[in-house]
Amino acid sequence: MIYQFPHEAAYLPRTKLSYVSLPGILSDGKRDRAGRVSGYVSIQLGERCYLVFLRGGEPFNAARIQPGSRGPVALSELIRVVGAESERGEAGQIGYFGAPDAQLQAMLSTLLHPPAAFHPPIDTASPDRLFPMLRERHFSGVLELADGGRCHYLSFEDGAYRAGWFTERDAAVSVGDFVRDVFGRAGAELKATPYLAFAEMPVQAGPGFVDLYRRIVGGVLREVSQAAGRETALGLLRRAQDTAAREHACVSAFNVTDEGRISGDPVASPAGLTEGVAAWVTEILIVASDYHGVDPAATIEKTARDSRFVLAENGFFHRLPWALAL
Repeated sequence: MIYQFPHEAAYLPRTKLSYVSLPGILSDGKRDRAGRVSGYVSIQLGERCYLVFLRGGEPFNAARIQPGSRGPVALSELIRVVGAESERGEAGQIGYFGAPDAQLQAMLSTLLHPPAAFHPPIDTASPDRLFPMLRERHFSGVLELADGGRCHYLSFEDGAYRAGWFTERDAAVSVGDFVRDVFGRAGAELKATPYLAFAEMPVQAGPGFVDLYRRIVGGVLREVSQAAGRETALGLLRRAQDTAAREHACVSAFNVTDEGRISGDPVASPAGLTEGVAAWVTEILIVASDYHGVDPAATIEKTARDSRFVLAENGFFHRLPWALAL
């Protein structure tokens, strides 16, 4: 199944993945002012479709969709997977399409949220019953119409239709006529699914930000290893990770190897990732201080000095319980 989504412009019509550099597309906005546009990159690999969302030319979130499954994906993981598929010469497709921010937010609502629950379930078999029911229930959110691989999005507020974005709709055709045609053409294969909308655009921590926190955790591990030994420090770090992950799920996505390498691709907002890593670092340094004489403030100051401005801007130091000379 080839997935298609609404767009206002095709900056790069669908072409073979091997012809194009995904990192080049995602960094174009940094080099060229004309590249600072909003939209999405669609990468089709077999039945899997990956989407990278850009605002002002900057990637800010990513997701995946395939038959029976959809959800978030880390930007760093996506770049790595697509790069590996391209190097192997797999028959993938890629395209870069322009779309307004409101559409991107609606698309992300359907990719990152579970379907909205209605009791009893809404009847999606006919628009004559569906839309009055949404109005009666004062539905606020996004209705996705999946017509095979073609996706359409309708935004509702308190049961009233507010905006819509439709794949391959001729501007001369009214929204009502187009929707009726979709229902008539797709028939029983049409899937109409409601989702709650995001109040704000969801933003994912980018690869550079994730790598920064990998380096911070790795630096803390090295400092604790000098005082407690590597094996002990690794045990402390992993136990601290388990403790922090109880309230900050993104922490569990990091991998700590036996050699002390920190890897993994967490999916979280910049604030959520900052809170999770701060909790993780706090846990290990409290124990290391109590049992191995480690100075937590000195450890943070040494580990974070080169990145102190970025960390301070994102509130990392404010989430730690120690006064720091940075």
